[in-house]
Amino acid sequence: MSFIKYFKERWITYLFLFFLFAFSAAVYKLDNSFNITESNATYIISGWTILFIAFVVIDYGAFYARIKSFKRYCSLNASSQDVDEFSYPMDREYAGLVHDMVVKYEDFKAQVSTRFSDQLEFISKWIHDVKVPISAIRLILENHEQEIPRDLYQGIDRELFSVEQSVQRVFYELKSNNLHDDYKIEKVSTKKLIAQTLKAYSNFFSYKKLNISILGPAYDVLTDEKWSGYILSQIISNAVKYTPDNGDIVISTEKMDNEVTIAIKNSGKGILKKDIGQVFKKGYTSSEDRSGMKATGYGLYLSSKLSDKLGHRLTVESEYGKYAVFSLTFIENPTMHNTIIS
Repeated sequence: MSFIKYFKERWITYLFLFFLFAFSAAVYKLDNSFNITESNATYIISGWTILFIAFVVIDYGAFYARIKSFKRYCSLNASSQDVDEFSYPMDREYAGLVHDMVVKYEDFKAQVSTRFSDQLEFISKWIHDVKVPISAIRLILENHEQEIPRDLYQGIDRELFSVEQSVQRVFYELKSNNLHDDYKIEKVSTKKLIAQTLKAYSNFFSYKKLNISILGPAYDVLTDEKWSGYILSQIISNAVKYTPDNGDIVISTEKMDNEVTIAIKNSGKGILKKDIGQVFKKGYTSSEDRSGMKATGYGLYLSSKLSDKLGHRLTVESEYGKYAVFSLTFIENPTMHNTIIS
């Protein structure tokens, strides 16, 4: 605690002392019958000055020690026994209030944790349960593909895929808050990551007659295969949504120094320059009229969040009216296996 803060706390005491000294000085000057030698007056003033300085030093030291002791008490798990260790009644009162607040907070935290655990268990079970009818519907759809008109089949397939993505997004959002409990960093081939991601979107490439090009050699990168695969799937999904029919998607891989980058470039309207800094924000959707599946403004936000947690880098660049490029960069460094999940 600084001396200025201490003085603000004790200003009434010092104001009282000032008036006390001023009153004594006034009596000495104005009362002619008050006889005291000049030497005695000097001794008295010197004594008062020394006592005043001693008072300031001792009082500030005691005040500083009380603040320090109270801060230490607050930083620990406050208990009722610790309250009795305070010498000053006011400190004990404050410590008692802090203790009561800690007890209430711990009780509230326990209740919230219990409710969250129950909700997480319910949502996790729901995700598991809903996957069964989704798989059944897709199987029925595939078995009757020849009997269903092509446009109807494609429409059902699009909507069903959208439901699958939404369920998957809920799963990854729940898991992202405890990523350190469910990730495994290992060497994974970029070719494998790209191939697995493209497989899920093969129907949409056919529906929109998109031209897919894969450029660059394969590299081994340090990452979690499942989580980085999800990030790539969101980028590909975004590319498919905003690429017009008969458009182009180019997936390139390159390595510079200790960084390997997978870049996904799609033709189309691209992104407005003013919107570039917003695309990774939660809930962001462009006001531009774009064709394709509906955007929720959450997939890229979650992808950016997961990239940061994994120690990767997700960036975007675009020339409006021509293209957009999303790049996922894997950074190789000796501390990759010790990535801190915040």
